[in-house]
Amino acid sequence: MIIGDLYPIETLEPIHPAMIITKQLTNTDFLHRMVLPGEQIESVLAVMDGVTAEGLRNGMEVDVYDATEEDEYKVTIKCVNDGTKYVFGKGWSVMKYSLDLLEGQELKLYWHRGYKRFIVLNFQYTLLMI
Repeated sequence: MIIGDLYPIETLEPIHPAMIITKQLTNTDFLHRMVLPGEQIESVLAVMDGVTAEGLRNGMEVDVYDATEEDEYKVTIKCVNDGTKYVFGKGWSVMKYSLDLLEGQELKLYWHRGYKRFIVLNFQYTLLMI
């Protein structure tokens, strides 16, 4: 797996910690939808193109890329509870089962501004690869 083979070199950028979402998965995340850490997702949403309050209320589709399996998922980010909580909704179920995620496991996602997608960081990686 070499990301440089899949994407042009000009889209490479250093990993910025503010663009990483880290979530320890709970039973609720598996039974319903995954609740995203508020400050972390707001930091990412601030740099994403085309984000609007209305779009988040209705659900905004984003791509999530798993470089280890070269799989891509479409997941909806939605703002619920009158704007107090963000969740992964539609597409989350397919993604969690495909990635073999378990309750209690930590999920790390990196928003890559050049690729305009989340990249799963639940594997050993080098900063130069992404």
